Amino acid sequence: MQSAMRKGVMKMMRPMMRKVALGVPAVALSAALACTMAGCGGTEGGQDSSGGNEAAGQTANSVQTAEVAGFTIESVGDGSYYRGAAERQDGFWLRVKITNNNEAAKAPSVFSARAAVGTFDAGDAVFDASGDQRLNADTKTQAVELGEGAQMDANAKIEPGQSVEFIYFWTTKDNYYGPITVEFDSSSSSDSNPSVMHFDTTGRESDEYKAVREAAEAIEAQGGIDFPSYSIIPADGWKLGDRIDEKYEGCDFKHGDEAISSIDMRTFKTSPMMEAEARQGSKKKGVIDEVEINGVTWVRYTAESGAVSLFVEAPSGKTVSMVIGSKLTWDDALLMAQNVVLK
Repeated sequence: MQSAMRKGVMKMMRPMMRKVALGVPAVALSAALACTMAGCGGTEGGQDSSGGNEAAGQTANSVQTAEVAGFTIESVGDGSYYRGAAERQDGFWLRVKITNNNEAAKAPSVFSARAAVGTFDAGDAVFDASGDQRLNADTKTQAVELGEGAQMDANAKIEPGQSVEFIYFWTTKDNYYGPITVEFDSSSSSDSNPSVMHFDTTGRESDEYKAVREAAEAIEAQGGIDFPSYSIIPADGWKLGDRIDEKYEGCDFKHGDEAISSIDMRTFKTSPMMEAEARQGSKKKGVIDEVEINGVTWVRYTAESGAVSLFVEAPSGKTVSMVIGSKLTWDDALLMAQNVVLK
């Protein structure tokens, strides 16, 4: 991926640019951080942790059932799934068996499935609110293998008397694990008859998220920081500053006993070259070239003042930038750039 990335950068470079090779080859990413959402081990099942019965929801042999809009809905499995390297969070999944008891073919879209953090009765106002307790449907990072053999199109009709398995995915905030209530109800307010199922994901983090969390903790234990697009451990003589920006994966580092930061880092959605040219401006002040660090090609912009900005595309697709203070020597800054691990 890094090779392809370098080729992409090269196509954008002007012929007069020079390329300088620095550093030695390094491992780009640890195995622990290479996890994807392809696996969701250790979290499947969970029916035994279901809560008590509700008037409109029944439990038999650890299988919870609901009768809504002429359908019988039975819980099959539930648990946590890893949402991928970009999100670095677990979500909640629920697989159900849906049987159409109507006289005509109908789709699951005739009823809704809403999830909320906590234990609630059917008809609770939390399911009609948009607060922090409501879980949002995950339409981007669904764990495909969990859906094998299941229907995922809510608009696909089910014939009368027929059954299909269906799977839902919800995002959770701050990697929540604990009681979750799912309410099923007719999509028509005139036919409302809500029913709930109770689940509990306490202690059921996915293996993938656990590996990522442990890797991040190991980096932080060394004074570094870990973001979805990159991680970095300070070189000798450096320390992490006070600025931490999760949204833009931003942070700063201080050199020696300096009170102000000497290196600022963050990510951008635009390409490395676009970021460099934006700093050069319409008058083309300063110099843009390439520099190779640990086998990875960065776009480097050197301002007339001597300040240097480095840009590189990470496997995440975002551009990682490193802005180096003008009072810092290139050799000192290089020690930090060599410690950047792209993800």
